[in-house]
Amino acid sequence: MAHLRFVGLLAIIILIAQIPSIHQLMVWDRTDILAGQWWRIVTGNLTHTNGIHLAMNLAGLVVLAFLHREYYGSRSLIPMVWVMMAVIGAVMFVSPFDWYAGLSGVLHGLFVWGVVRDIQNKMPLGWVMLIGVILKLGYEAYTGGDSMTAELIDAGVAYQAHLAGACVGLAFALVWKEGPRKSKERS
Repeated sequence: MAHLRFVGLLAIIILIAQIPSIHQLMVWDRTDILAGQWWRIVTGNLTHTNGIHLAMNLAGLVVLAFLHREYYGSRSLIPMVWVMMAVIGAVMFVSPFDWYAGLSGVLHGLFVWGVVRDIQNKMPLGWVMLIGVILKLGYEAYTGGDSMTAELIDAGVAYQAHLAGACVGLAFALVWKEGPRKSKERS
């Protein structure tokens, strides 16, 4: 239940971050960060380029909150999301982007974390999903991202953020030893 409160709070913060005057202060902008506005390294993950981008990311957050709900406890979820946002924001400095917005890197990280938890809990579908996300990340790195998605979100697909989030999710899954919150298996 704590994870639902956190996901709800995160969704509210993301919605507030779309208010134009707030959005301007939160978006990841290389020039502003280099001028000393360091918070943007983290808060850029909470902003979005348009309504479609926002809807896609919020839908992904809801799906992940349901898909791996038994693993999400505030003890792991809050620090993991913060670390993901910080790492993604830092990694964007080695990307060609001067401006970045979106939660998709965090979503990739949460997905990888969840499927590795599935594997650790002997759920065979976890391997299929892990291989699928690895193939997706490889495809994005090779092609530079999906052009249809880029058109929908009015921005380039920052596959670097996806890869960074996935790496953080993997690291947390391998290091952070928090088991399922419930003893019963998922259906």
